[in-house]
Amino acid sequence: MAQFVGRASELSRFKDLLDKKNASLVTIQGRRRIGKSTLVRHFCKKEKLLFFEFQGLPPTKKITNKDQLDEFSKSLAKYLSIEKVELKNWTQGFEQLNTLYLKNSKGVKKIVILIDEISWMGAKDSNFAGYFKDVWDRVLNSLDKLIVILCGSVSSWIEKNILQNTGYVGRVSKEFKLSELSISESVQMLQSYNKKFSNREFAQILSITGGVPKYIEEFSPYKTIAQGIREICFLPSGFLFSELEKIFSEIFGKKNTIYLTVLYELNNGPLAPVTLAEKVGHPLNGDWNEIIFNLELAGFIKRDYSWNLVSNKTSKINRLRISDNYSKFYFKYIQPRKEKLIKLPLKTTGSLDFLNWDSVFGYQFENLILNNLSNLIVLLKIQQDEVVQLGPYYQSSTKRKEGLQIDCLIHCKKGLLYICEFKTSEHIGLNVVNEVQRKTEKLNLPRGFSTRHVLVYLGTLSEELIQNEYFDHLISFEDFC
Repeated sequence: MAQFVGRASELSRFKDLLDKKNASLVTIQGRRRIGKSTLVRHFCKKEKLLFFEFQGLPPTKKITNKDQLDEFSKSLAKYLSIEKVELKNWTQGFEQLNTLYLKNSKGVKKIVILIDEISWMGAKDSNFAGYFKDVWDRVLNSLDKLIVILCGSVSSWIEKNILQNTGYVGRVSKEFKLSELSISESVQMLQSYNKKFSNREFAQILSITGGVPKYIEEFSPYKTIAQGIREICFLPSGFLFSELEKIFSEIFGKKNTIYLTVLYELNNGPLAPVTLAEKVGHPLNGDWNEIIFNLELAGFIKRDYSWNLVSNKTSKINRLRISDNYSKFYFKYIQPRKEKLIKLPLKTTGSLDFLNWDSVFGYQFENLILNNLSNLIVLLKIQQDEVVQLGPYYQSSTKRKEGLQIDCLIHCKKGLLYICEFKTSEHIGLNVVNEVQRKTEKLNLPRGFSTRHVLVYLGTLSEELIQNEYFDHLISFEDFC
């Protein structure tokens, strides 16, 4: 088994709970496959804590509230070593957690109870969160060695029913929102599986998986990356062949089609919310705002704002983009070939010539780096408190200046701007200098501002480019590793 990597900040915050003299209620949010339950299990194992896990059943049309109660009761019976009890409601079920605690609390440091995929568990009972709150206040809150963790892939459910519920004010001790692993953490994870992977192979894998641990795991048994990509992504039995539809069905239920359509329309590049709504054919109403909010919260899309360089105020100009590398790869390279691949599957030793890696990297690399901007700041030796704003920058066209888009602009105090260009190619030549020069000339630069130019790249730089010295910083993919 590979070693556990990353999550140092989360583990440190979890450890704070061990010193508490009363019960703790914790929430963990994050998209499917991001490693929420793995984090909890690792923490409990590392700290030698007694651990019990309850998980909701995946949502289907046939799943009822009784089915969820029965599944909860089966887990209780197993942990209590008793016959399964017929639970009439969730109050009765949650009260049994007190019995579980009392049976096991003697001589232990803490007891951790993970209620995983809580939105699935409570999907068929509108007062599910209310039942839990009632039992927490009456019974569980007084158990000093207890840590209850409410975990779910449907982050919006936790937001609405727990974090934004006035009934839970002051009750939640810690909130966690898990994002992807960084590039360096992802590489460390890959190295724990196979130390022979090259940096280029790391880049190939992460261009598809991003920093999603489960997806990275899937590549572990393969001796060649080409074999792994072929079997995982392009065979009908492959893990990533239909993964997106599966997790969207699990997360968003009956509305999964509209959510997939939103990502499909964003596949070719960022769009303003109004433009996106027009393409999807959805009215600009509360339902539309909820769709976008849910996709942002789940980590599939991000909203990038432009800002005023003088006042530092965020402008009304914003665009939505796919922030999940697998989703981008799926819609660009897997989904268009699915029907044919189902009828005529690739041979396990077949060619992947249809994947032009320069094209793949160009499409995926920018997104990967944008998800690792905190690491870019470190590589540029910029102090975090010096940063005013950062991210993709959009400038609308005016009578005096053309509109433009900068891959990433880092706006620092005292008017210092880092103009960052992301480039991938087998050979990168002087033409990139001309591209960045044109963008800099178009930028509506306030008086007194100064610029630094940064090239973040994957590939080989030409000698002419290096000797040109136009770029103040040359940051390679390997530097992130």
